[in-house]
Amino acid sequence: MEWKGQQIVTLGDLMERGIDQCATPEEAREFMRLYRDENVYAATNVGYVAGYYSSLERKRIQEWFGVAHPIFGTGEVSGEEAFDLGKRLGEQARKEGRRR
Repeated sequence: MEWKGQQIVTLGDLMERGIDQCATPEEAREFMRLYRDENVYAATNVGYVAGYYSSLERKRIQEWFGVAHPIFGTGEVSGEEAFDLGKRLGEQARKEGRRR
């Protein structure tokens, strides 16, 4: 995908060349429209990488781009809570014979 003259290929590109380049909610909505046309996982990807931002930025991204983290949703999650949830999901996947 191309956004503002920059190619977006990796998750790092998504953050630096996509999300970080949207200055208004309108730009964020346009970005998501284009990204969804290119990638069925657009909302999941943007929601996931929002977790790497500060709490304030994560909330802005979730609001402007209309996304949620694919596991944690839109709430605030501590490191301990994230670890515990990951452990539970891993155990559940193992019991079901799945790999994540």
